[in-house]
Amino acid sequence: MGHGKIERLENEERSAMRGLAGEELLRAWECSRELPEQQAVLALLELADPERPAREWARLPLGERDALLLELRAATLGRRMEGFAVCPACGAELEFAVDARELAEGLRTPAAPAAQPKGIAARPANTLDLLASSAATSAEEARAILLARTACADGEETEAVKTAEGAERWLKAKPRRVAERLAKRFEQVNAAAEIRIELSCAACGGGSVIELDVARYFLREIGAAARRLMAEIHELARAYGWSEAAIAGMSGARRAAYLGMLGT
Repeated sequence: MGHGKIERLENEERSAMRGLAGEELLRAWECSRELPEQQAVLALLELADPERPAREWARLPLGERDALLLELRAATLGRRMEGFAVCPACGAELEFAVDARELAEGLRTPAAPAAQPKGIAARPANTLDLLASSAATSAEEARAILLARTACADGEETEAVKTAEGAERWLKAKPRRVAERLAKRFEQVNAAAEIRIELSCAACGGGSVIELDVARYFLREIGAAARRLMAEIHELARAYGWSEAAIAGMSGARRAAYLGMLGT
């Protein structure tokens, strides 16, 4: 095995997330029901790696955060991710399947550096920025909050990001050309965090591109997996009288074997 391949495998091992199972999976489901989406995502990452400070997860660039979510998904539910979309031309259902680890690797692949407009700097958005923008009452407010938080100079930042109104005032105070350049720079900096999947329609031959929201997709899957686990717990507890904790602590293979003996 070549040195490069060995190094790549070692890096993958160091970055691999530990999967959620049993009681952790049920707790993850509870978080997905009780918390807003962005907070639920942070809770899932904390469950997978409780030694890492919560604030650190929240400050990760969205691309890196979503890469870790994809690794967590692969470790919890497997690498193959399936979904569907609707053809915009004819309305036919389009199915797709992607590899979670390959998507994670793509998010971590450095993009070609974009030319930075003079005097315009921006950092990648993170979960804290999304949480702040989620309090906005309009798309315009949300956009202003994101731009203010990710593009402010140090001297302006404190006042601009306190409230949606402060962010809007900050953006409106900029000349139109500067505001446009800020928006363009924001798109450039955060483009690497987007996952676009190209689909072709067998019915009409048309093509379409969908954007995969990793956080939303994974939270839905966590809910489905937890409900399957609870159904298994229900059947085994009713048949054998075992506790929820005892059944949840079993491996999936062992639960399946017992369910097979019950003929369910």
